[in-house]
Amino acid sequence: MEHNESPLYVDLPSLKFTDVDSSWRLLSACAEHGDIFFDWKRVAEAKVICATCPVKEQCLEFAVKNDERDGVWGGLTAKERRAL
Repeated sequence: MEHNESPLYVDLPSLKFTDVDSSWRLLSACAEHGDIFFDWKRVAEAKVICATCPVKEQCLEFAVKNDERDGVWGGLTAKERRAL
């Protein structure tokens, strides 16, 4: 096995968030329950929390603008967001 002295280099795309002001997250109903929003077995439970969330619209907008591909955001799953 040959040993290569050059360092491993991976060119990562720059991370860009379109939502500069994320203060809305402090008001989110999911702040204390974040883990359930990424568990496909608990989607219904996550959606119940989203239904009463005061920042549901901002959450959904953030997910769509930032191409969030996992989890429940603004009351919608990734599949539901793609259908918008």
